[in-house]
Amino acid sequence: MFLIICFGVIIICVNVILQSTVTVYSLKYLHKFNLKKQRLTFSQVIWQMALSVSLLTLLHGAQCTIWAATFYFNPNIDNLYSFQEAIYFSLITFTTVGYGDVVIDSEWKIMAGLEAINGIMMVGWSTALMFSYLQIILKKNISE
Repeated sequence: MFLIICFGVIIICVNVILQSTVTVYSLKYLHKFNLKKQRLTFSQVIWQMALSVSLLTLLHGAQCTIWAATFYFNPNIDNLYSFQEAIYFSLITFTTVGYGDVVIDSEWKIMAGLEAINGIMMVGWSTALMFSYLQIILKKNISE
């Protein structure tokens, strides 16, 4: 079980590095964009928020795909019959929906719990990031 937990923690670290990278670069972009000292129009704010949410959704999709590959290519997990099924399992686990229609029947199922913890943290991080974006945008447009 120790090996399984260590392997799960490695995948969590990969996802944290990925999330950190996207966070740093997107905040740099937003800061650079806002240094132009111009007020944003309503449509610019909407587009900026929509692009940010889309980027974060793609990021979480990539994180789920990393988990899916971890489950699918693990020789100890034999009841995920296709990569599509592994991605589905990963998506419902990462988002903590957990329908239960696809499950893992090996001792490696503890990693599903680790993925759920990782998903809660990453989605919470993204929520905080979007709130931060909104604060920056509103501060710029209301204070001037």
